[in-house]
Amino acid sequence: MKHAAETEKLFQQVLNETPQAIKLQVDWSFDIADRIDSRLRTLGISQKELARRLGTSEAAVSKWVGGNHNFTLSTLARISDALGEPIISVVS
Repeated sequence: MKHAAETEKLFQQVLNETPQAIKLQVDWSFDIADRIDSRLRTLGISQKELARRLGTSEAAVSKWVGGNHNFTLSTLARISDALGEPIISVVS
């Protein structure tokens, strides 16, 4: 049990020292991944089909849905177009 408490303490220390901008980037990456996955399920299409529509690899789409990808605006626009609605919105 002591090991678990030490691990939790270390985790909290790292989390507290992580810059807010990095936390936002991670949160947004996972939000985008969830949005893509949700849209795929709504449309009833596979990651393989999305890859085909975009002319990219299934591995790339899998990485996107995994939540650990640094998207470009160009990629987000292409994904949005392929899925028929915006993946993100910008408050203006």
